[in-house]
Amino acid sequence: MALDNYANLQTSIANWLARDDLTSEIPDFISLCEAEFNRELRIRSMETTETVSIDAEQEALPTGFLGVRSFFLNNNGKTKLTYSTPYNQFDMRGSTRTGTPQAYSIEGTNFRFSPTPDTTYTANLVYYKAFDSLSASTTTNFILTNHPAVYLYGSLYHASNFIRGIAPDTVAQWQQLFVTGINQIREMDEKEKHNGSPLIQRSGININNFDNV
Repeated sequence: MALDNYANLQTSIANWLARDDLTSEIPDFISLCEAEFNRELRIRSMETTETVSIDAEQEALPTGFLGVRSFFLNNNGKTKLTYSTPYNQFDMRGSTRTGTPQAYSIEGTNFRFSPTPDTTYTANLVYYKAFDSLSASTTTNFILTNHPAVYLYGSLYHASNFIRGIAPDTVAQWQQLFVTGINQIREMDEKEKHNGSPLIQRSGININNFDNV
C-alpha cells in the first residue's frame, strides 16, 4: 500500500503491527512521531516568512513557531532585531523607555520587544514552523510525501511502547530506521543548500596587487 495519505498510513501501521483493534490509538502514535521529528528537524522546508506588526511590548508567536531564522524591522531599509535573554532584556527595556525596537526575547507564547515600540512597526520574520499535523482534513505534508518511512517507523516505534511484548530486536530496528530517516533528511537538506557541490577553500587574493592574482 502506498504511504501517500493519512488513511493509508494508518492502514499500513495496523498491517505492520498485525493488529485490527488499534483504530483509536494509531492516530496517537502518529502524533507522537510528529512531535519527535518537529523537535529534531530544522530544515529549509520548515522555513516560513511572515510580516509582523509590532505596536506593543508583547506580540504573539506565530502558529507552529519553533524558532527564529531571521528578524528585521522594515524601517528605511532593514534593521536587525537582536535576540536577548528575558533577564538581560529587562535592563534594556527599563520601566518606561519607548522607541524603535532593537531587541526581542521569547517569553511563553509571546515575543517581547525593547524598547517598547513608540508607534507601529512592520517586521519581516523568517522562522521555523512545525510541519502540519496529519488529520482527516490535512491528509499529507512534506514529510509524508517525501520521507514516508519516517512516519511509518516512528509510529511503529511509539506503538511498540504501547503494545508491549514486541521483540526487542524489532523495536530497536524500528527506532534505528526512524533515526536514520531523520539523519537522511538533514543530509539531503545540507546537500541541497550547496547544490551538491563541495565547499572549496580559496587562498587570499589581493585585488589591489596584480602580482598576487
